[in-house]
Amino acid sequence: MKPREIEPKQERSRHTMHRLLSATEALLEHGGLEAATVPAIAKAAGLSVGVVYRRFPDKDMLLREVYLRFFETTIAQNRVQIQLAGEKDLSLERLARGMIRGIAQGYRRRRGLLRALNRYAETHPDPEFRRKAKRLNRATMNSVAALLLSHRDEIKHPDPEMAIEFGLLAVIAVLHLAVLEEEGVEGIRMPDKLEEELVRLFFRYIGLKT
Repeated sequence: MKPREIEPKQERSRHTMHRLLSATEALLEHGGLEAATVPAIAKAAGLSVGVVYRRFPDKDMLLREVYLRFFETTIAQNRVQIQLAGEKDLSLERLARGMIRGIAQGYRRRRGLLRALNRYAETHPDPEFRRKAKRLNRATMNSVAALLLSHRDEIKHPDPEMAIEFGLLAVIAVLHLAVLEEEGVEGIRMPDKLEEELVRLFFRYIGLKT
């Protein structure tokens, strides 16, 4: 009898948590950190403010959970996609092109949320959390780099490991500037076909022809 009584409570608890985190994500996506107030989150989730505070002692702990859930879920999804790509035995050219375009599309699709979460992590007062955030941000890049390095014989750069890591870092830095910040470096116009230029940049650096 007890297991049947406990399970619905657990299910309701999970559902409440999902509503809270998803409502917070939506507010961050469309309004940034300023929009994600506890009253606004409670209203968007269809819950009372008291329920929010029973789950989380303050807004920071809620935002921290949103951050961790988003990036841990993204990492898990990316690992599946990377594994599938590896099983297709694609050439380095096709593999890298697909990876770069996928990263760029992900930045565009979740621009608002990524902007808010990055700002949250970069300005967080807890150094341990900032370190964990950096590890999460690097996790996907490390997986992509490992897959690309399985084709190291096709890489013309004298240091394949450094070339792949630095090339991906350059791609991500440009996307951060052009997509999340929506600005360019002073005096430099961002190309209209950004993804194609990122592919060209990466290929030239590691020694592949576009």
